[in-house]
Amino acid sequence: MAVPIQTRSAPTRRVESEGILRMLLLVLALAMPLMTMAYLKIQSTRLGYAMGDLKERIHKEEEVQRKLLLERSRYQRDEAVQVYAEKAGLQPRKQSHLIRRSFTAADQQLARLRPVSSDTF
Repeated sequence: MAVPIQTRSAPTRRVESEGILRMLLLVLALAMPLMTMAYLKIQSTRLGYAMGDLKERIHKEEEVQRKLLLERSRYQRDEAVQVYAEKAGLQPRKQSHLIRRSFTAADQQLARLRPVSSDTF
């Protein structure tokens, strides 16, 4: 009976490949938490930027709403004044007041030369 001859090279290669596989698994096991931390940090940064943008948009919307409420209150006040004026029979006031002449240097000099006393009034 002939016993087949076994070579020892096959088990050695198997042991080497198991060692390489174990090293790869170790590297992967160590790298996974680091990759997870990096991913979470990136997501946190993106979320921070999105929240800042959202807060800015909310602030702008509140400002627009405040301006609209102010305009509405002015309009309501103007309407109330107009209704009262119509009930009281008042005439609308002229809005343009033109001052045709301004004080010149000669006018100022004349005012210094001839002061107005309060006794004449």
